[in-house]
Amino acid sequence: MQRRTFLLSTVTAIASSRMKAAAAEELPFRQVHLDFHTSEHIPDIGADFDGGEFAATLKKARVNSINVFAKCHHGWSYYDAKVGRPHPHLKKDLLGGMVKACRANGIDINYYYSLVWDVDIARKHPEWLWRGRDGKAVGDPLPAWPNLCMNTPYLDLVVRENEEILSKYETDGAWFDILKQPPQGCYCQWCREDRAKLGLGESEAEIRRHNKTVAMRVERRLNEIVHKRFPKALTFYNSRLVVGVRDELPYYSHIEIESLPTGGWGYSHFQQRVRYMRTLGKDMVGMTGRFHKSWGDFGGIKNQAALDFECVNFLANGTKVCVGDQLHPRGRLDPVTYDRIGKTYAKVEALEPWARGVTAVADIGVISTAVVASETTQKITPVDQGFTNMLVELHQQFNVLDLDEDLAKYKVVIVPDEIPPFPGLVEKLDRYVTGGGHLILSHHSLLDGGRRQFALSQVGVRYNGPAKYEGEYFRLKAGAFPGIDDQNYFLYQRGTSVTAEPGTEVLATYTHPYFDRSAERFSSHKQTPPGTATDEPVITRRGRVTYIANPFFRSYSEDAFGIQKLLVARLLSAYLPEPSLRAERLPSTAQATLLRQGSKRHIVHLLYYPLTRRAPNIDIIEEPGLLERVSIAVRAARPAKVTLVPEGQPVAFRYEGGYARFEVPRVQGHQAVCLESA
Repeated sequence: MQRRTFLLSTVTAIASSRMKAAAAEELPFRQVHLDFHTSEHIPDIGADFDGGEFAATLKKARVNSINVFAKCHHGWSYYDAKVGRPHPHLKKDLLGGMVKACRANGIDINYYYSLVWDVDIARKHPEWLWRGRDGKAVGDPLPAWPNLCMNTPYLDLVVRENEEILSKYETDGAWFDILKQPPQGCYCQWCREDRAKLGLGESEAEIRRHNKTVAMRVERRLNEIVHKRFPKALTFYNSRLVVGVRDELPYYSHIEIESLPTGGWGYSHFQQRVRYMRTLGKDMVGMTGRFHKSWGDFGGIKNQAALDFECVNFLANGTKVCVGDQLHPRGRLDPVTYDRIGKTYAKVEALEPWARGVTAVADIGVISTAVVASETTQKITPVDQGFTNMLVELHQQFNVLDLDEDLAKYKVVIVPDEIPPFPGLVEKLDRYVTGGGHLILSHHSLLDGGRRQFALSQVGVRYNGPAKYEGEYFRLKAGAFPGIDDQNYFLYQRGTSVTAEPGTEVLATYTHPYFDRSAERFSSHKQTPPGTATDEPVITRRGRVTYIANPFFRSYSEDAFGIQKLLVARLLSAYLPEPSLRAERLPSTAQATLLRQGSKRHIVHLLYYPLTRRAPNIDIIEEPGLLERVSIAVRAARPAKVTLVPEGQPVAFRYEGGYARFEVPRVQGHQAVCLESA
């Protein structure tokens, strides 16, 4: 992964002026991230590289920014390095050649540098590796990519190598990869001494604090040397972007969301991550890969429809677009790959006038369980995956929140399943509900385990403990949810037992099974059938607060039971009778997002690229889907016109009840619609 770089030569003045201009503009929309992690056992590195051909291939593919490699995970540098260690079979200055070629052709270029993963240094300095409590290197025997601790003298070497790059090439940005420390803490001699000096122990919270301290030291030192050379330069640190990165953002010029759906991230990952990152106030880039699977998948190329969907979906959620590739060791870009990227980027380029300066519209805010649960840059928590999938399928406009977000921005706030009663959060929610906000919470959220009661009095229920049976059912109260079939529905995850306080309405109740299934006592193949109906609440409502006594959102990620989504939709409709966007008759496999562009435009994006699971861990998109006569309603000021974009085709609309209502005649994969006021 990588970002921008200029060759120090006769282009210095031109490059400097470009940097100043770029600093005042948005990031480029059509980017490529060019990996080059190349073994020392491969000969003739860069032997076939031709700068003119390189730039021409990118231009033909409509690429206007590229991240290129200065140093890779193997530890090798790809330029004439004296401090860095050139690849032993490097035939030419690849970094310099790429910089010169792109600069001459108006393509922004950024350099990539690998932190933590440096195989060459790990072999030479094993004392700098992550260490466990026992003093042994973490992962012994070492993995393919040994992990170096950023709290060792390794950081001094990193600084010197980057100073060399910055002195040789005029850069306006640096893209740093793999900035991380072990979640369980590093016990190398430097980390032990550092924690002692800082007065930090070995509790989970103190280890997290120390890891954060180390990361921010790295960010500060690298930012200092980059900005000393180029004050307006871009800086970005990969492997840091999880919920909780807010305090590190002063070191970031922008945010990039690496999310390769078929490479282990999955299609839910970007949907959750972008809805958090867009609350942080930075320009954003979404990054996928051209690979069928993941990085370095030579010969595995993504279906055109999948690449189209992933890149247009970035635009639909307010980010720029980046496609990851990996250069062949001999230095030639693959023409088939760039033909495919070019077809996608033609679509992206056509949509750019309606993608600049946009902000996402969100009615709903959902507190992320990553504020307490472990989350990695490639994985989201099960609860977050559940509510993300559910709300995307319901075409709801929502953001994912940390504990610092302003709740007053949202008409409804969801506190899903397992959010502890942080005092600051409870106070914010109390003010939010008292001020007219609507709240949905579930299972153990806001439960004070020590006091065995909910910390927010407006919840309106008393906690009794776990549900009586592991295999409970629930039944809806008559008239509470009209149109939903009246039957007992199984709860695939164990919930809680609560008692409704006076004034709290009960919307659904438990039905107990005859008994819990066990090896000694069982009936048929799965759960025991429903037996005794009860008055014990499963769903309650008290004024503007709804409580669900079951981990509905975790369950939806693991069980995908449609009744859970249907009930959440009904609960939301009660609190959100006038959502910002209505998409009638749009299937749950389609997506609908609403963006605001300035004060006079709303942009609706409709995407329909059905995916299927054709291998154990890969969801495949092979062709765009087709929808016809899609009815849309947008809550906005009366528009002067509604237009299909980029086609420029006007759409008939009517304005009533505060909504602009229109019909999109056809959606084949994707269609954007612009509502523009006078």
